[in-house]
Amino acid sequence: MLLFDDTRWTDYESFDKEKERCEKIYYSLEIVKVPARMFMFIFNIIKRICWEVYLLFTRLPPNQAWMDPREQALMVKYIQEYKNENSKRPISMVEYGAGSSTFFFSTYVDHYISIEHSLDYCRELERMAASQPQRSVKIFYMGRNSVGFYIKSTYEQNASSQSQSSSQIEIYCVPRNAYSFTAYRLWATGGRSTYRMYRDYVDFLSVYFRERKFDFVFIDGRARPQVAYAVLKQLNGSHAKLFIHDWNQRKEYHIVEQEFYNIVDQQIESNQVGGGGLVVLEKKSEHIGERNINDIQWQHGSEPAWWI
Repeated sequence: MLLFDDTRWTDYESFDKEKERCEKIYYSLEIVKVPARMFMFIFNIIKRICWEVYLLFTRLPPNQAWMDPREQALMVKYIQEYKNENSKRPISMVEYGAGSSTFFFSTYVDHYISIEHSLDYCRELERMAASQPQRSVKIFYMGRNSVGFYIKSTYEQNASSQSQSSSQIEIYCVPRNAYSFTAYRLWATGGRSTYRMYRDYVDFLSVYFRERKFDFVFIDGRARPQVAYAVLKQLNGSHAKLFIHDWNQRKEYHIVEQEFYNIVDQQIESNQVGGGGLVVLEKKSEHIGERNINDIQWQHGSEPAWWI
């Protein structure tokens, strides 16, 4: 946007005044940028110090998922049933939103992929992995450029020789997105998660694992409705199961059922703080999800304001 257009002026005195006014506005904006950048710098230092203190004094034992035991049992039931019916081939599962659930549910499948947007939390996941030396864990810190996603660094833990576990855990730490405006990085953390806020995180599976299919997907992270749509193409057949957690009090999630999936089972009653609730879903049709996330043909109303 132009602050000043010199093509429409014939009165030179007015021209000079307007030019001076625009220059003052420009320099005022430049002055504001300096404290804004300083504020972000100080904020990030304080955030980093607080996180380091947290890591020093906390221990998060990954012995069970942060869920109501009934929700947990429902997921395990479907995984074990599938495993009994397909005993001769490896079972794969994807999770959006890593944590103690990563280490719990991975014990029931052969290959477990978890996608996490918080790089700070990925450092805590390294500690959780180290507390279980019998597990084989790789944590990839990802970047993205004009070509695609790439691995910046890797944490790798090989299972001990005495290990009884054969499951492989891969955790991909994918920053949600890069913003044009520095201050927006603070404000964008609240409210509904939009696709623009979490574009790289949402798209990661369909880009990095474009040709892979997965038997189960568990969504317990950010931008859950958008992720549910993005993973449709990665589901291994029409009966592959999608689990979404915290269904009860987050009505925006219900658009997933209206537009893309059918609920086949659920555990709505929950003692978990924040509402909890788990639904088990299958996609509505074999070809749903082929359109770009920006070009969906909505069947039950218009595109939600928070979708993109």
